[in-house]
Amino acid sequence: MKIKKIIIRTLIALIVILILAFIVITGPFWWKYWVTYPRLEKERRAIWLEYKMPQKYIKLDEYKGEFHVHSYWSHDSRGKLNEILPAAKKAGYSFLFFSDHPHSKLDTFPRGYSGMYDGVIFEPGTESSHGLMVTPMDSVVLDWSRGDSAVIHDVVKNNGLVIYVHTEKPHHWDNPDYQAMEIYNIHTDFLDGNDGLLSLALNSFINKTKYHHWIFREIYDEQTEILSHWDELNKHRRIVGVAAVDAHNNNNFRARYLDNGKVEWVGPNAETLEIVEPGLKEKILLGKPDSTGWAFKWELDPYFISFNYVTNNVFSDTLTSFGIKDNLVKGHAFISFQSLAKADGFQYFALDSSGNVNAILGDSISAKSVAKLKAVSPFPVQFQLVKDGKVIDTVDNVYEYEFNPNGQAGNYRIVAKLFFDDAWVSWVFTNPIYIH
Repeated sequence: MKIKKIIIRTLIALIVILILAFIVITGPFWWKYWVTYPRLEKERRAIWLEYKMPQKYIKLDEYKGEFHVHSYWSHDSRGKLNEILPAAKKAGYSFLFFSDHPHSKLDTFPRGYSGMYDGVIFEPGTESSHGLMVTPMDSVVLDWSRGDSAVIHDVVKNNGLVIYVHTEKPHHWDNPDYQAMEIYNIHTDFLDGNDGLLSLALNSFINKTKYHHWIFREIYDEQTEILSHWDELNKHRRIVGVAAVDAHNNNNFRARYLDNGKVEWVGPNAETLEIVEPGLKEKILLGKPDSTGWAFKWELDPYFISFNYVTNNVFSDTLTSFGIKDNLVKGHAFISFQSLAKADGFQYFALDSSGNVNAILGDSISAKSVAKLKAVSPFPVQFQLVKDGKVIDTVDNVYEYEFNPNGQAGNYRIVAKLFFDDAWVSWVFTNPIYIH
């Protein structure tokens, strides 16, 4: 009888310990569900209510999209058109420049997705193992055995695009041909944070359905070292800054029925975990396959959440691959953290003494031709003017900003910040106007 009581008490104690452990481990994430995230939602809605469409000063049209996206062509993604395209359209995108990994030293283009799909440009490109994203913009075979410098030179010479990606890593920064670099990459940001994948997974388990965008937002840290390096490089020649979500949709667990009736379970990095005959777990977990063919999925980084996190806003005369590419290379672009607020209508430009626009972000202009630098925002923001890497002026809580450079040469870029969660939070980073 005593032994029975001891066993019962031991079991009760173990249950209590497990319950307490569950509360301690998951408590912070339930707090976010009931307190933190609802407060952030309320604050964000209040910001959105302050929206005012700015006057259009820049004659070029504004388009949004990404320059670092992976699909089924990459070894570490299973992304197909019927999940990528709806996510792009929901995010309000007009273009996606893909960065799928090459299959061999001889890299043939076009491959993967290429062309216009329901109003969205899909332009194929490649991401090498050396931190290069190369977009040939042509039917061509890239021979990577020739070396990176030769590939970069030929692609740029033939009107293609080369972006340095994962810029926290070493690169050949003195290469004269590359045109752009990532000034923000979500994968880079995740790696430099304190929250590991387990914490992200637990948060996602509790909050993903309702607050997925806030889970992603917690990854954010300003990339101060990368931004400083970008400013330093721009003192010598124009290097365009771009943002990257590095979208793979591969931090997940999914299952699908194969043609032979078996079930393939797919885990992180799109790797097959097992192929099995349907059993008890399949009967419990699998449902009817969705439009993408998955009968079960638990996803940390679906395409829309990635796309809507940070975007590239490009001013272009045409919605074509070359129009987007050419204007990006000119620096007619800024990045914005869209999950906070859409930056549609944000503009940065120079005015002459008569008040006419005579240069926009990315342009180079004589100091004697610039009477003012001006920026306009659809929301009240803190404007920071950064000259050659140093903040030289700050104005809080305004829709418009003007500054007289007084004939001082330098590279002038804008950082716009939203007042959010009791702090000024970086929202927009523009490319510089180069005054000489």
